[in-house]
Amino acid sequence: MKKLILLLIIPSVMLITSCSDDPFTPTPTGGIYLTTIPAGAAIWIDGSNTFNTTPDTATDVDQGVRSVTLKLEDFRDTTFTISVTGGQTSVVTNIVLVTNISTSLYGPVRIYETYGTSASEPSGLDLSSGMAYAVSSPEATLVDIYFYSDAAGFSYLIQSADLYAGLIRRTDFFVSPNTNLFDEVDSPLRNNTWTNKINDTENNYVFLYDHDGHYSKMKIVLRGGGGGPGDPSWVDIQWYYNDITLDRRF
Repeated sequence: MKKLILLLIIPSVMLITSCSDDPFTPTPTGGIYLTTIPAGAAIWIDGSNTFNTTPDTATDVDQGVRSVTLKLEDFRDTTFTISVTGGQTSVVTNIVLVTNISTSLYGPVRIYETYGTSASEPSGLDLSSGMAYAVSSPEATLVDIYFYSDAAGFSYLIQSADLYAGLIRRTDFFVSPNTNLFDEVDSPLRNNTWTNKINDTENNYVFLYDHDGHYSKMKIVLRGGGGGPGDPSWVDIQWYYNDITLDRRF
């Protein structure tokens, strides 16, 4: 009789164990609420696009440790892990995205008209380093643009270095319709409509394309002098230099 009872109990235990491992039991899901600075980043989870953009909540995310990637044009992808609990919403706010635009801001740097000035009053600029050099100095080969003036005092131009005798670095100019150097507007593509000089009275900012294939965004922010011998005309120039060759973003 004891043997019969034992045989009846064992199948019952096996049945209970089998039900607890039911492969059809759904995985609990939760949500992830995200905000970024700036907003508008696409939310990817475990390599899949959720088609949500920040600020927003990605829903129906499987419980467990999830990999989140935030993608936004002109910014580096930002990836991190986060633990998701079923029935709850995890919150991560004010994630600061890092731009992938690499620019250097230079100036204001003062340069002087070429006519009647000395080496201590440099006329040329090296756009890549932010340094001013005299166009007749040993560093003149680094000059991209310079402040030209004639002996008669009728012509005052910011122009390409290759227009000065003995220099070869060519820079092209394109005058924008805007005055705010910090408006984050990208440069148009350099083409045959660009010129090799501008007037020193130009008040709009100007896009530049230099000898090495780098774009800059330049503005004359102040001008003065011109009172006669010993008081040459000068301009103060400020500019963004894009560190990446052929990159037109600002």
